[in-house]
Amino acid sequence: MLRIRIAITSAALFLSLPCHAMDKFEIQVYQGEHNEPGQPGVELHSNYTVRGDTTPAYPGETPPDRALRFTLEPSFGVTGWLELGAYLQTMATPDRGAKWGGWKLRAKLVAAPALDGHLILGINVELGRVPARVEEEGWANEFRPIIGLDLGRFGFTFNPLFGFALTGPEAGQPDFEPAAKAKWNTHLGFAAGLEHYAALGRFDQGFVGLRFQEHLTFVAFDLEPPAGGAPSAWELNLAVGRSWTDATPQQWIAKAIVGRSM
Repeated sequence: MLRIRIAITSAALFLSLPCHAMDKFEIQVYQGEHNEPGQPGVELHSNYTVRGDTTPAYPGETPPDRALRFTLEPSFGVTGWLELGAYLQTMATPDRGAKWGGWKLRAKLVAAPALDGHLILGINVELGRVPARVEEEGWANEFRPIIGLDLGRFGFTFNPLFGFALTGPEAGQPDFEPAAKAKWNTHLGFAAGLEHYAALGRFDQGFVGLRFQEHLTFVAFDLEPPAGGAPSAWELNLAVGRSWTDATPQQWIAKAIVGRSM
């Protein structure tokens, strides 16, 4: 009887520590690139959940299964260290058609490269509002530090992302959603690598157990100049990912980012 009570108490504790869901629109590891002063740019993010949860996580949510999501991201370089941008989101599902997915504003601040150009530091700050079909909170913000190592052909970037809702039942309670990317430049015109995204829970109550966390890993390919080639104004990221826990609402997902600096 005591073991049963302990098990029930432990389960109730974990269920009382909800793990905020990862962003289903902006699936990207920020690596410190930014537009030059006065330079505009645009990106189109798209992803499709091949297989995912079919039941809403809360009343009014659109389940991710077979959802196609688009994000248009215009940006503009203000100074050598500041870039401003926005996200305009839409989504479509077989049973609900196309719907508006909300908007976000962002400011990216990037320091001059250190350690002979090998160390990249910066932060991206966001404020946005999304409808209840996307997230329960509505208004929310996000702080995405950028810590990168550029070792020539090999690069590694870590985004220890945290943020909190400004409205809703969990307003003011910070979540930790780290993301990381490792890539290898093949010198054949593309880089191959891995991207990992996680949602670990709230800072104020301790992170939830592994089975209640979200983990999503992608095999990714990025457009890179060939050996001796000049950098391109175009950006291309193609990736396929899968989840590692039952708590992750998107089990299989494909994504693409196409962008260009003007």
